[in-house]
Amino acid sequence: MTGRTIVIVLCLLATLFSIPAASHTGLVTWTSLAASSTAFVAMAINQYLATRPRYLEPLFGGLDRIYHFHRHVGMAALALILVHYFLTPDFQGKQLTAGLNAAAKQVASWGFYGLVALIGLSLVKRVPFTKWEVPYNLWRQSHRFMGVFFMLIAFHQAFIKRPFEGTALLANYLNLFAAIGILSFLYTQFVAFFKKRRYEVTDVIRLPAATVIEARPVRSAIRAMPGQFGFLSFAKAGLREPHPFTIAGLAPDGAIRFAIKPLGDYTRRLREAAAIGDRILVEGGYGRFTHRRGGERQVWLAGGIGITPFLAMADSLTADEKRRIHLVHCVRDASEAVRAEALAAKASEVPAFSFALHDSAAAGRIDADKLTRSVPFEIDGADLWFCGPPPLRVAIVDGLKKAGRRLRRIEFERFEFR
Repeated sequence: MTGRTIVIVLCLLATLFSIPAASHTGLVTWTSLAASSTAFVAMAINQYLATRPRYLEPLFGGLDRIYHFHRHVGMAALALILVHYFLTPDFQGKQLTAGLNAAAKQVASWGFYGLVALIGLSLVKRVPFTKWEVPYNLWRQSHRFMGVFFMLIAFHQAFIKRPFEGTALLANYLNLFAAIGILSFLYTQFVAFFKKRRYEVTDVIRLPAATVIEARPVRSAIRAMPGQFGFLSFAKAGLREPHPFTIAGLAPDGAIRFAIKPLGDYTRRLREAAAIGDRILVEGGYGRFTHRRGGERQVWLAGGIGITPFLAMADSLTADEKRRIHLVHCVRDASEAVRAEALAAKASEVPAFSFALHDSAAAGRIDADKLTRSVPFEIDGADLWFCGPPPLRVAIVDGLKKAGRRLRRIEFERFEFR
C-alpha cells in the first residue's frame, strides 16, 4: 500500500539523517541514537494516524487497515526504544544548560517506562495462560496516555545532550515530528469531539441475533456511504465509550441504523439499556467497503452479523442498477437472519439484485461449491465482497481456488482495532 511505503520512508529518513549527525561517535552510540530517532518519528506518525484522517484512507485501503498498520508501527517503535535503552550512548554531547539536561534525563525514564507499559498493554489482548481479556474501556483509556508520554519523550529529545548542533538536519527533522505528534495528540483530546454528530434514538428492535438501533440527526448528519462504519456512543452511564459499528442503513433525511450483535460486555449492556429517546454521538463514516468501487458482477457473502454493511448497500440499490449483484447471508439457523424480508423485497424490486438466505442448520455449512451454485451468473471474474468470520472467508476463497475459479478481486475489512 502507498500509505505504508510513505510511513516507512519517513521513519527511515530519521535513520539516514542520523548518519552525518552521529556516525563519528562510534557504532554503538550511533546505533542507539539512530534507533531512538527512528522510534520517535514512528511514535509521532502513530499519534497522527490516531486522528483518523479520512484523506489517508485510499492510501492504506481504509481506516481498518490504518489501525492495523498503527499497531505494527507501535511494535516497531517499542523494539527500537528497547535498542536505545540497552545500547547506552557514550559521547560528550552538546547541551543547553545542565538543568535542562538533567530534567531531560529524568523525563526520559518516565517516558520510557510509561511507553513500554502502554505499548505492551495495547499489544496484549488477553493475558497469556489465562482467560482474562483486557477490557476495551481499560485499553482505550490507557491508550489516551500515550500522547502524554510522547510529550515527555519530545522534551527529552529536545534538551538531552547530543553530538550535533540544534540546527542539524536530524534536529530539525525530529522537531518537526515532535510538533506533529503533540498537535495530533491535542487534536484527539480537545478538537476531535466536533467531528461527532448528535442523534436521537427513534426505535430499538431486539432481534434474536442483533439489537437494531435507529436514530435521526438532531441537527446535521454524518457524511457516510453505504458499507462504511461509524463510532457510536450513548449519552448515558455505561455506554459512553465510543465503539466502531458498521452502518446498517442510511436514509435520505440523515436517519441512521445500526444492527449490533451482543457479543461483549458493552454490546450486552447496549441491548439491555438502549431506549427510544436516548441521545447518541456518531462519528463517521469510515472505511472503503463500498460496492461502488466494485465491478460489473459482484458476489456479496455475509456470515452472521456480517450482513450489516450489505443491508445499507442493498438499501441504496435502485431499479436501474447496472451491476449484477448476488447476496448470500449465511446463518446458523433462520432465527439469526436480520431484515431478510426487506432484502427479499429489494430483490423483487431490483432486477440486477438477488438474495439467498443460507440456513446452515437445514442446508449444512456453506462451501465454495454451494456458493457457486447459488450465484445466478458466472462467478469467474466476479468480485467477492465478504463480511463475517475470517475462517469462513479463508475456507471459501481456498475452495474457489481449488475448484479453479478465479475472482477479479476479494474485498473485506479487518474489523478489530486493537
